Amino acid sequence: MKKEMLLIWCLLFFLYLNSSFCQVNSGFQKSNEDYGSLSYNDAEHPCISEEQYLLIEKRCKENIQMLKLNGMVNRNSPEAILFNWPLKAANGLNDCSFYRVSAYVDQNTSSGSFQDFNCGTNTYDAHRGTDISIWPFNFYKMDHDLVEVIAAAPGIILDKHDGEFDKNCAANNLTANYLIIRHADGSQANYWHMKKNSLTKKAIGQSVVAGEFLGIVGSSGSSSGPHLHFEVWAGSTVATRIDPFAGNCNTLNATSWWANQKSYMETGIVKVSVNTTDIVYPACPATETPNESDTYQIPFQGAGLAPGFAKFYIFIRDELVGLTANMSILNPDGTTFTSWTYMSTAASKTKINGFSKKLPTTPGVYTFMANYNGTSCSKAFKITTATHTVNLNHENKSIIYPNPSNGNFILEFKENVATEIEIYNLLGVLVYRATIIKPISEFNLNLPANVYLYQLRNKNNVTDTGKLLIE
Repeated sequence: MKKEMLLIWCLLFFLYLNSSFCQVNSGFQKSNEDYGSLSYNDAEHPCISEEQYLLIEKRCKENIQMLKLNGMVNRNSPEAILFNWPLKAANGLNDCSFYRVSAYVDQNTSSGSFQDFNCGTNTYDAHRGTDISIWPFNFYKMDHDLVEVIAAAPGIILDKHDGEFDKNCAANNLTANYLIIRHADGSQANYWHMKKNSLTKKAIGQSVVAGEFLGIVGSSGSSSGPHLHFEVWAGSTVATRIDPFAGNCNTLNATSWWANQKSYMETGIVKVSVNTTDIVYPACPATETPNESDTYQIPFQGAGLAPGFAKFYIFIRDELVGLTANMSILNPDGTTFTSWTYMSTAASKTKINGFSKKLPTTPGVYTFMANYNGTSCSKAFKITTATHTVNLNHENKSIIYPNPSNGNFILEFKENVATEIEIYNLLGVLVYRATIIKPISEFNLNLPANVYLYQLRNKNNVTDTGKLLIE
């Protein structure tokens, strides 16, 4: 019995690492662990059910007839349509990339077997479209409208549906928010699972150009997370479906329908970030908390981190065994502040690694950079210090100026409550102590340039605290 349970567990773990599915399901993962996904869609629970396909065919047939009567559908053009990528980053999204292909078209028509156009297994049984997941932080991107669905080719809107719930986390029988575009050659593209109330305001019969906004990536219908199901028909029925990707195992069509076909695996860095603490991945469909920041004021203390440390994250797509990620923090002048490496020991569709590293203490704009498989991604962040005394107790009992200084400063009391000043470095070591004689006192410190903390004392009681920067 124990042996049988062990075999079952190993099989489940293997399927987890090699799952082909409709969409990524976000879950909390510790730093340096695979950010994988579980499969919820299969032949029994597809992205689009047979009933929905029949309804789509019926609606499209009726709309074609209606539009032909109005002269809005022209005779099919002999020139084949070529597609551009159907997603784009919205204004404000500056990640190096924002997606991954989580399932291609299934080329194997045998029940219980599946194969993608490249003879691989990045699909699932009876899958008829290409699933493009947004990643990382899929619900965060969805909530903030950061990834747009755009027209892959020009055409007219043949059908559309909106208003459905858009935060599903598992396979179901619900209807998705979708839009269907008919092209001049008689083919049509189906854009599925979009965000509620995000679809273009254009009506059925109106034309769109390539690259035009159609909606926002969502998780409506039978979906386990935000993604676009992009499905292409050569005609007006699902029986005419094609696979836009050309490959040795594509049995549906001989040539690519992409203007520029992307690589089967896009192994590389998708994003890097500098974080105040660990990323929070709640259960689906709650929104992730990235905890990213562009500015760090010294001294810095992140939740759960050592004093002066921040988290530096890299996000790898289509990780391969044996590849090395080279990471570095660059000074404002381009020299290296510190560097480190990470070697991939297992293949994974998505991988997140977080590293705790000491922040620089000299003010300026720094760069976190990562290289993996010939791809580079970088993120600028700023180190600042207080330009004047910050009273940590918020009681405004004293002021130190100038701050920053070269070590010469004046301490001025608003209340004559202290008899002694103590100064500590960022490690908590006492580096200076002096008696305070009068409410306005001048001090000359012979200390290295850095950030320090001061305490004002009256006998055994701390009466005031603050930061002091020596340049």
